[in-house]
Amino acid sequence: MKRLLLIVLIPVIAFAQQELERKSIHQLESEHHRNDPAGETAQSPAMVPLLPKTGGTQSLSKKAYGWHPYWASQSAYATYDYGALTHIAFFSYETDTATGGYLTNRQWLTTPIIAYAHSQGVKVTLTVTNFGLENNDKILGDTVKQQRMINTLISLLQSANGDGVNFDLESVRLSQRANLVAFMRRASTQIKAVLPNAEISMATPAVDWSGSWDFAQLAQICDYLIVMGYDYYYSGSSTAGPVAPLAGENYNVTKTVQTYLDAGVPSSKLLLGVPWFGFDWPVQSSERKSPATAKASSRTFAVAEQMASSYGKTFDALTKVPWFSYQSGTDWRQVWYDDTASLSAKYGLVNSRKLGGIGIWALSYDGSRQEIWNGIKAAFSTTGIEKRGDVRPVQFELYQNYPNPFNPGTAISYQLLANSFVVLKVFDVLGREVATLTEQMMPAGFHTVTWKAVNVPSGFYIYRLIAGNHVESKKMQLLK
Repeated sequence: MKRLLLIVLIPVIAFAQQELERKSIHQLESEHHRNDPAGETAQSPAMVPLLPKTGGTQSLSKKAYGWHPYWASQSAYATYDYGALTHIAFFSYETDTATGGYLTNRQWLTTPIIAYAHSQGVKVTLTVTNFGLENNDKILGDTVKQQRMINTLISLLQSANGDGVNFDLESVRLSQRANLVAFMRRASTQIKAVLPNAEISMATPAVDWSGSWDFAQLAQICDYLIVMGYDYYYSGSSTAGPVAPLAGENYNVTKTVQTYLDAGVPSSKLLLGVPWFGFDWPVQSSERKSPATAKASSRTFAVAEQMASSYGKTFDALTKVPWFSYQSGTDWRQVWYDDTASLSAKYGLVNSRKLGGIGIWALSYDGSRQEIWNGIKAAFSTTGIEKRGDVRPVQFELYQNYPNPFNPGTAISYQLLANSFVVLKVFDVLGREVATLTEQMMPAGFHTVTWKAVNVPSGFYIYRLIAGNHVESKKMQLLK
């Protein structure tokens, strides 16, 4: 029995340690852009008026909390849909681990974002970043440095009229578990003593590999926790795969949310972070979750959607996210990301579990595509939708079938904006009807139907969807 335990436990411990060191998209992109200038043009404080904080113009029933990265374009903040936001987290105060002060705050004192957001009724918090085991040891194990950080944060909030602090401390040892709680209690107590309306939050991990996070106590201390519900597959994953699987994997968003709730985090204090990005892996073949041949590159939502319009995308019924493969020269690549359909499914989870709202990594990654903002308003407007745990789709869409090529069965998915009479048929390349898959009234939402091509020959076929005024066709290949 002892030998069996050694065989089983040693790999698990080693795996947990490996995952503990893994860099999140927050850290990877921060390091990638470290030497970039701040997106906003530097201005003197006199040029940035401290406008009064308004009561807000949003009609959202949940928090919509978006991180604004400093590498966003100078004008990006002016393009955000402030009717679909409640908070902007300015990213970031980069911690000086030698003192507790900052290496840079990315022009927090001169950014026009705070005044502009306040004029739109949106709050702005300052994100504190500190990445890596050793860096967090240096802060969490030293109360003098902690006090320097707290004093500095209070001063920065007062000077810029900020609304609170978001702490993004990633990779924390088990030995620092109690220190993390003590630091957050100290920071929250002292900041609120000077600024009673300041909101204190934390970016927290999707999976607590090392057991370092006392979620229940941290939730008591903070106004809310924003779980980073992504990076389940990451740049260094051995295979391509979903960044934020809603289901279908050993670790997924649904299980993460339940883990937090089971740990004692009040649902109203939990925000689900959602990805406006995906990863593009070099892979061995076009097969689903093909082995990766090197590290992946990140793709923003806008870029991934543009690529999908060229290559076609498949909605993965198992994990509830889209993906597609394409060739770069003779090499295969594969992209997994979130689109409006997969995000809507996550919003449905937020509503059904009565969570406090969503977090967004990252603002500006929409590339001015309005549908992603419409999805937030459709899911969290104050029209009663959230009471049903339902989410209204924001666009009509027909997905590429999967698998493709196939033999003998393939799944065809589509999304309806409204209740519609749907006709979904299959034709051969000569235009002759081969099969009728759907011909009935269907409710708004996401649907999947399977075609088993058992009595037809190999070749190319066309499937056509008619729903109200919408008509769309795609090609698929049967190989026998």
